[in-house]
Amino acid sequence: MFSIGDSLDLVPIAAFHGRGKRTGVYGAFLLACYDYNNEEFQSICKIGTGFTEQDLELRSASLRSKVIPGPKYEDTMKPDVWFEAGEVWEVKAADLTISPVHHAAVGIVDSDKGISLRFSRLVRVRPDKNPEEASSSEQDDSEDRDEDVDK
Repeated sequence: MFSIGDSLDLVPIAAFHGRGKRTGVYGAFLLACYDYNNEEFQSICKIGTGFTEQDLELRSASLRSKVIPGPKYEDTMKPDVWFEAGEVWEVKAADLTISPVHHAAVGIVDSDKGISLRFSRLVRVRPDKNPEEASSSEQDDSEDRDEDVDK
């Protein structure tokens, strides 16, 4: 879980209804980074594993008041509900990968594809940050990787 260096601060922009024992809560969330140049959120991963039942209940309850009628962001994925940006979550992941689905960093790494996080996990909610302070799609963590190599 340390291969991308530092954690990322991401914003939940949508969710998928839970099924089975997750019925009644959101079972997975679509997270986004912030593109400062275009002043928009860009999806970077879908996160649904690693939550306790209590985590899902808390996150679902917190986000229900932020539901909006339709996508305010790109809609490559088809989530069940969309949110107004209002929370920031600190997330760790195993790796970055090129993605034809997510829009984070489209045009930076590939002209038609974005980047996505692999094996993302929620670390904590960041009430001290506003959504526009989320990690940027242009953020470079190569300095963090260089420091890890030296250890």
